[in-house]
Amino acid sequence: MKTEVSVRSRILAFAALLLATPTLAEVPLDPGQTATVRLSPQRDLVYPVAPPFTQPPANHGAILGVDIDEPGRYHVSLGAKGWIELIRDGKPVPSVGHGHGAAGSGVAKIVDFDLAVGHYTIALSGMAEGEAAITVSR
Repeated sequence: MKTEVSVRSRILAFAALLLATPTLAEVPLDPGQTATVRLSPQRDLVYPVAPPFTQPPANHGAILGVDIDEPGRYHVSLGAKGWIELIRDGKPVPSVGHGHGAAGSGVAKIVDFDLAVGHYTIALSGMAEGEAAITVSR
């Protein structure tokens, strides 16, 4: 029997994969959950802040939203090479650290942010075509 969390995680991951299209402004992501998002050409996305990378083949990305309920340090992990930008109130949130996962972990990039309670936009850019896994965790 699947737990409620397991079923919810699969539904959220499936929804994120299906809904990460140019027609949506943001795809919701819950902290602690991993979602696989389909990347779109950056020219089809409306970024709240212009992305730094736009040259082929690294000219794909996605826009997601995350609500933070507890202040603290959060890690945004990405399963592919790319640029991670957190935006709040139309301004980039400064990162406090960068890294990558262990060899074979499937984590290509980790960016750390000190976040207050509130809504944030996650802007992914500078990525190759396809899909990417993303996680926001403490």
